[in-house]
Amino acid sequence: MKTKNIFKTLAFAMLMPAMLLTTACSSEDDALNNTANSQPVANKGYALPVTVNVTREGDKGSNRASYTDNGDKTGSLAFSAGDQLFVAGSDSKAGDFAGLLTWQSEGTFSGTIMTENEYDGTAEELLSSATDGAEALLIPAGYKSYEYLELDDEITSDAGYYCNKDNAFALTKAAAVEQFSFELAETYSSGFTLSPQNAIVSFTISGLTANKEVAVSFNPIDYVVISKNVTTSAEGVATFAIGLDADVQLGGTLTVDGNNIAMPTKTTEAGHIYNISRSAAPATDLSTISSDYEVKNGEVLTGTLGSNVKISIADGATVTLKDVDINGSGTWKSGEYAGITCAGNATIILEGTNSVKGFDEDYPGIFAAEGKTLTIQGTGSLNVSSNGIGAAGIGGGEDGACGNIVISGGTITATGGEGAAGIGSGQSYDGNASCGNITISGGTITATGGDDAAGIGSGSGNTTSGVNRPSTCGTITITSGVTQVTATKGSGATNSIGSGKKKHLRHGDHRRHGVLGRL
Repeated sequence: MKTKNIFKTLAFAMLMPAMLLTTACSSEDDALNNTANSQPVANKGYALPVTVNVTREGDKGSNRASYTDNGDKTGSLAFSAGDQLFVAGSDSKAGDFAGLLTWQSEGTFSGTIMTENEYDGTAEELLSSATDGAEALLIPAGYKSYEYLELDDEITSDAGYYCNKDNAFALTKAAAVEQFSFELAETYSSGFTLSPQNAIVSFTISGLTANKEVAVSFNPIDYVVISKNVTTSAEGVATFAIGLDADVQLGGTLTVDGNNIAMPTKTTEAGHIYNISRSAAPATDLSTISSDYEVKNGEVLTGTLGSNVKISIADGATVTLKDVDINGSGTWKSGEYAGITCAGNATIILEGTNSVKGFDEDYPGIFAAEGKTLTIQGTGSLNVSSNGIGAAGIGGGEDGACGNIVISGGTITATGGEGAAGIGSGQSYDGNASCGNITISGGTITATGGDDAAGIGSGSGNTTSGVNRPSTCGTITITSGVTQVTATKGSGATNSIGSGKKKHLRHGDHRRHGVLGRL
């Protein structure tokens, strides 16, 4: 769908963009004083050299390559070579005017504005006195390859631009934000301040065939259909992003490789970025599982687990938890395993409301294997905990080692058992508990440690009989992309984030000894 937008109805013929960029001033003085020529240029209007300062409000909700976060998820954005600024307006003396300026450095754009009438004022006076306000639209570098914005380069009296809404499709979120945010300034005040008019919707669709070109079709409610092809990753994941007008209802139809994907009921807001993670694979109902079960790549888990069985994720798999309830019984040897066991690299996508608890008091809610990486992302929630003593909510168990933990999304509440971190390593009793690196780059995270343990980091160590058995953790990194992180240390602990406390444990302080069994 091609929608034409016109800043002003120009009563003169505007030059083609390339002509605007190459129009020269008649003298050096004219250029320095920003004063228009007294002779029309090829009967198209009067040339006024212009230099303006431009700033950007930034997008609300996520980062891009040139984004500078102000701490409230808004920020200023750097321009890049090839960026242009389309300026138009109307003045009582100059008449209608329009021009295409090019980026020079920092926030400076310069070029030529064509006026309908001869004008002897400065560019600042012209832009400041425009009858209905001078307006500016950012034309991002490389815009022609996306065919979303199209400048009207015909020599007509209604020069402007087109928005091809059905072409607002990119393979990455960064590209979509750059090309489809539709940054516009409607007034001039010693410069232009651009603000995004569109919303960006970024999709991650798992459960597809690996390395395959698949068709994507998205039809929001009462909107145009946006269709393109994408190629899935080696893990069977398709990523793409779309630009939409404000006030569009997302709850339409998304089809990926013939699979209908459920969409949230949400109305877009200008400048906001929405991250949607879904799986194209059919859901597996946990209530139907009665024996140990390995979740495969692209699989969706849902429902309540009714048996004391081991749920593990295949090495390298990306799986989705959608309204899952895994509630370990907590009795000794009722099931010597975590609520979910990740023996290899694994990615968990959160949808809906999920709860996971370890089956034995020495085992975590979700276990990440030593030397491997567990990644948790998505927009859903997760309440995860151990089932008593010695094990973390997410990470390792008593006397055991766990791998790296990466959290990039979701609302997560993680609670460690006695002596164990909410996120990180468990308690050291007879052995040395440890955890790899922990990185939190997104989401809302609440982590609570058990007695003597950090909320995020390591559990408590043991110094019985002069032997030092520490519980350790690697590097902990929390980036500015998170919504909120709340870490609460356990009673007697020193740090909310970092190392747990070393303490003296006597034989019998814990009713069960030994290293972990069926991880």
